Amino acid sequence: MLSDLAQTKPEEATAILAGFSARAMEEMVLSGSGAEDAAFYRREPFLSLYRRSLEEGFNNGGAGYVRDTLIAMRPWDLDLDAIACPVQVLFGAGDLTHSPDHGETLAGRIPGATRIVFPDAGGALLWTHARKILESVTS
Repeated sequence: MLSDLAQTKPEEATAILAGFSARAMEEMVLSGSGAEDAAFYRREPFLSLYRRSLEEGFNNGGAGYVRDTLIAMRPWDLDLDAIACPVQVLFGAGDLTHSPDHGETLAGRIPGATRIVFPDAGGALLWTHARKILESVTS
């Protein structure tokens, strides 16, 4: 619903997103994540650092979060066929929130793109598999 609003009625999507607080964002992420990701997010020191980041990010009423989310949910007006550099699309198999097909459609739209799905990861891939990600993009 929110994705549709972002495209058809961005002012309504903005109002919904502007109603979020740091605490509401934390609760949404934790409740919408798979069990493995939620357990990772609740572990220290991640949880304390995450909460501090959310507080800082929502200090100005969440304007940056609202803008970033609307940009992510609306068409990017980017010619994917024109991308000529190597592209890797990385996902965790247990990711329940970022892409229903774990980036398969996106990778298929970019010439020469490769897609890697980590079977032992979820949406917290960036934090749980940072070394593997860095190795994959620097090789």
